[in-house]
Parts: sequence; C-alpha cells; structure tokens
Amino acid sequence: MSELGGETRQGERGVADNAAEAVAAVVDDVGRLARAELRLAATEARAWLVRIGLGLVLLWLSLLLVQVFVCLLALSPVLLVGHPWPSVALMLLLSMSIAVAVAIFAVRELRRLKDKDVGHDREPDRH
Repeated sequence: MSELGGETRQGERGVADNAAEAVAAVVDDVGRLARAELRLAATEARAWLVRIGLGLVLLWLSLLLVQVFVCLLALSPVLLVGHPWPSVALMLLLSMSIAVAVAIFAVRELRRLKDKDVGHDREPDRH
C-alpha cells in the first residue's frame, strides 16, 4: 500500500507542475498580447496623427491660397490698366480654382478622419 500512496503523491506533484507550467504559459501569453495591443494602439495613434496633420496642412495651404486670390483681386484694377481683362480674369479664376481644390481636399481628409472616429466609437445595436 505504501507504493500506491507514493505513486499517487508523485502523480499529484506532476499535475501540480503541469498546472504551474500552464499558468506560466497563460501569463506569458497575456504579456505578449498586452505588448501587441500596445504596439497596435501606438501604430493607430501615429496614423491618426499623420492624417490629421495632413488635413491641417492642407487647410492651412488653402487659406494661404485664398489670401493670394484676395490680393490678386485687390490688385486687379491696377492690372487691368496694362493687360486685357480676359487675362486678368483667367489669372483670378486660376488662383481661385487652386484654392478651392486644396480646400476640398483638406475638408475631405478631415471629414474622413471624423467619420472613422465616429464609426469606431459606436457600438452595434443589440435587439
């Protein structure tokens, strides 16, 4: 009977060792998962900052181009003295169209960023 009791104790020790190894493996996996989640969050934050930076730079550029258009518009009476009106009108149209195009790109980029954030935070409806 002593042999049977000894085998049972060794079996219990083996189960305990296996349980300890299993717990250690789970803890290691949890640590790896946490590191992966942190890397993912950092990468998403970096991408978000790049996108918002691009949108803000485009917005700044569009405002700068609007200022150029306003300056050309203010100088157009002076330019009309020496140049025919179609060339002055074409110059104004060109500067305005570039400013509007850059503004559209800026608004589109910032709106896409906003739409992604709104869709990401929303939880699906559960009925």
